[in-house]
Amino acid sequence: MNLNYLEETIGTSKYLVCLAGMEFMREQNVAYHRDSDESYRIEEKYGYSPEELFSARMFNTHAELFYEYYRNEILSKHLEAGKGNEALARLEEAGYLKTIITKGIYNMPQKAGCKNVINMYGNIYENNACPRCGKIFPIEYIKNSDKVPLCDVCKSTVIHPGVYLHGEMLSNTVISHAVEEVAKADTILVLGMNLNSSLCKDMLPHFTGKDLIVIHKEPHYLDEKATAAYHGAVSEILPEVAESILDA
Repeated sequence: MNLNYLEETIGTSKYLVCLAGMEFMREQNVAYHRDSDESYRIEEKYGYSPEELFSARMFNTHAELFYEYYRNEILSKHLEAGKGNEALARLEEAGYLKTIITKGIYNMPQKAGCKNVINMYGNIYENNACPRCGKIFPIEYIKNSDKVPLCDVCKSTVIHPGVYLHGEMLSNTVISHAVEEVAKADTILVLGMNLNSSLCKDMLPHFTGKDLIVIHKEPHYLDEKATAAYHGAVSEILPEVAESILDA
């Protein structure tokens, strides 16, 4: 695979922004709840689909079941950042990459050392808060709580995890920040998703820059909308590109 154009574009970009998708996260062994095998396993175990379990309705009406699922299936994962995120961290440290925008909730780029990351859906490690008094709790408090984690100030109020659930509105502040970064970009790097994905459809209308580059495994009919499209694993392509740019 000839990566010269990709290397040149990243190397000469003035404001590079990355949109990181689910396929990229799968490369770090993050199971996606909409995958058929995973969805079937969850529904067999809990009696509800992953979408129903990870929802505001379940949190509000069946908090014990919600937190059983959340602890067992979300908080129990031990994930490594992976070579793709490590490559992003190297590019950021060297000044090439300005911002990463993702819907991931496991802080994979941050684990690799990335600093400028916008988590559209929040993350599991921060902002676990009491909806009544606003007190913030560490992830360990939720992991170690008995059944339903309650605020130790308000006593009977269930702590909300630091992620957005199905049926909840995203933060306007977070959305605005992401839009501003995309609008400033001269280059967008789309990793592990096609241009029909929800993150791309939400963000790319605000992009007025020059280069839109896609890296994902399978060809897609919207690849023709990109300046260039590369088909393969991000964790294989991106480290090679970063090494070539940074070691030149």
